[in-house]
Amino acid sequence: MKRAKLGRKLQKCDAGYQDFFKSIRELVKYLGALRERAFVEYEPIVAGIIDSHSRDSKEIERTLDGLLDFCGNPAMLLLYKKLCRYYYYLDPAATSDYIGYYLEQWEPEKYKKLIKAQKKKQK
Repeated sequence: MKRAKLGRKLQKCDAGYQDFFKSIRELVKYLGALRERAFVEYEPIVAGIIDSHSRDSKEIERTLDGLLDFCGNPAMLLLYKKLCRYYYYLDPAATSDYIGYYLEQWEPEKYKKLIKAQKKKQK
């Protein structure tokens, strides 16, 4: 009797886990589609900034802020780097900050090493 009861409990747990993993799979699909959509939206914005030789730091920084959230996507990271290279000639200090933001969010080990090296340099 106890064994049958345990079997039913396990089936309920398995069904719960299956539902959970199904919802996770759907979320992953949605995030993949969102990453692709972000590239479609941001690519012409970055191209427009560069092609028009924009000097509008607010627009550039707003775009970098938006791109930063998607830098886990290699295509978006290329857009981020491209805009950073462009912005460097307009404002090297701000560009340095944006490189730091990227490292802090996406490559925390490199960021920690960089901060540690800067602290040693200051001493």
